[in-house]
Amino acid sequence: MLRFLRWLVVLIGGVLVGGGLVLHGQVAVARYMREEVDRTFFLWRAIGNATFAFQSDDVRMALVAAETPEEALRESDRAAWVLVIIGGLLALTGPLLHSHRHPGQPGAVPSATKPQTKVPARNAKR
Repeated sequence: MLRFLRWLVVLIGGVLVGGGLVLHGQVAVARYMREEVDRTFFLWRAIGNATFAFQSDDVRMALVAAETPEEALRESDRAAWVLVIIGGLLALTGPLLHSHRHPGQPGAVPSATKPQTKVPARNAKR
């Protein structure tokens, strides 16, 4: 059962890291598209907005991304960092999970609280 739990924790950590990296990529693309639209001549932007329905998909996407508020991009970037950090912690600490092994099981470590039996010394009165 513990092996499955370790596997599950590492899997969830990997999914969170992957989701955070994808979100980082989406924010970077949105910022790039915003810069490209801002660098475009204002008249071409006005024509693109006026004929939005007739534009290709990539032009539509760039025009819509340019309207995304900067606060939303900052919050998405923070959320992506949180996902990467939490996912990394889960993925790295998952293999460190271990169980308390009972004496008699293979690989069991002797307990320090177990009382040791005292072996009588030979000829102690010499």
